[in-house]
This record gives sequence, C-alpha cells and structure tokens, in this order.
Amino acid sequence: PMIKFFRKIRQKLLAKNKFSKYLIYAIGEIVLVVIGILIALQINNWNEQQKTKSNQEKYLTLLKTEAINNLNQVKKTKEAAKTMHLWQIKIFNLIDSYQDTITEDNLSKTFGKVFSETFKFRYENSVLTEIKSSGDLKNIRNDSLRNYLIALDPLVLTIEYQEKSVIEEYDKSIEYIKKSGYLRTIADKNGIAERIGIPKSPKFKNSNIHLLSDNEFENNLIRYTGTTKNLVSYQYPRLENHLKKIIEIIERELELKK
Repeated sequence: PMIKFFRKIRQKLLAKNKFSKYLIYAIGEIVLVVIGILIALQINNWNEQQKTKSNQEKYLTLLKTEAINNLNQVKKTKEAAKTMHLWQIKIFNLIDSYQDTITEDNLSKTFGKVFSETFKFRYENSVLTEIKSSGDLKNIRNDSLRNYLIALDPLVLTIEYQEKSVIEEYDKSIEYIKKSGYLRTIADKNGIAERIGIPKSPKFKNSNIHLLSDNEFENNLIRYTGTTKNLVSYQYPRLENHLKKIIEIIERELELKK
C-alpha cells in the first residue's frame, strides 16, 4: 500500500513536470523498499534464531537422556568387570595356596565365575550421531559442552579396544583350559552340564587342580586380569566422570533457558 501511494504521487509529479520533487519521491521509494527488505531480513533472522534455540533445547534434553542411559550402563558394566576381577584374584590366591587344601568344587566354581562370560559396555549414541551428521553440533553455544561431546566417541572407542583385549585374553585362557584341562569338570560343578543335558562325569575323574601349577595358564591369567583391572580402575571411571560432566553442563544450560 505504501509503495502504491508513492507511485501515485510520482505519477502526479511527472504529469505536472516537477522533476526535482519526483526525484525526491523516487529516492524515498527506494529507501522504503530497502528498509522493508532489512526488516524482512531481521524478522527472518529472528525466526531462525528462535528455531535454532528451540532445536538446541530439544537436543540438549535428548543428549541428557542419552548421557544418563550411558552413565547407568557404564556403572553396570564396571560392576560386572569389578566382580570378574575379584574372582580372578581368587584364582591367584588358589595358585599361591597349598594345592592339597583345594577342593575341586571350589576350584570349578571359581573357574566358572571367571571363564563363563565376559562383559561389554553398550554405548548409546544415536542422538549425538544425528547432531554431528546434521551439522547442529556447531549450534551448541557452550564451548565446554561441545568439547566434551566431541571427545565422547574417541573415549568410548578406547574402552571398546580395551574390552576387545579382555576378550582376546579370555579366549586364550579358555583355549588353554580346553587343551590342558577339563571344561566338563567345570560344567559339572556349575550346573552347566545338567542344563545342556550332559551326564556328570565320574567323581574326580578329570581334575583341573594341576592347572594351578601351570606357568602358561598363570601367564594367560595375568594378562586377562591386567586388562580387566585397567577397565575397572581407569577406563570405566574415566568415562563415568566424562558423562557426569556432560549431564552437569546440560542441566545448567537448560536451567538458564527457563
């Protein structure tokens, strides 16, 4: 409407041959158009900022949930690894004790705890992956939070590498027991044989007590125990603290946005 108003004035001035006034109104019309464009750009920028702010709050909430899930998972995995390590140490106590005081039941149950299963941290990162792939990571204004998020995947990769080492040492120990010991005896004493339908072997027919004096078995166990201890005492707590820091920063950011 305003542009039409200027246009009518301009046409009247041209009809009356008043060029100088026409020029002023023409310039005014241009200025008005420029102002209109600038206002439109400002409104568009404001809308984009509001959209970015809304997306950031949504992502922060989702990232907090993901971090909490990962924190609970790493605590659970750390406890499993810690329990495993305690049983590994019990084998070393048996190695260092008098073998004639060791019963097959006690040894098999200890072996069953150490060699029946492994543990693994289940990492949840769908939200973080989406933020990275969409390029929205740059929109997280808190530099400290952004840096913690960037460092999270490499930290988990280090843990996965260490867990892989644990499994490799576990496999070596199992293979050695298969070669020089008797898995069936362990299965008998832990109820595994019964569950899979294998009849029990005659009492003390196949003993594993001799493994406690076997250097290769002990060397395998040392590596297996060492890699487990690294996760329990260093890798898992490091990730735990990292996730706690992410949650703490996100909670502070969300509080500021209220």
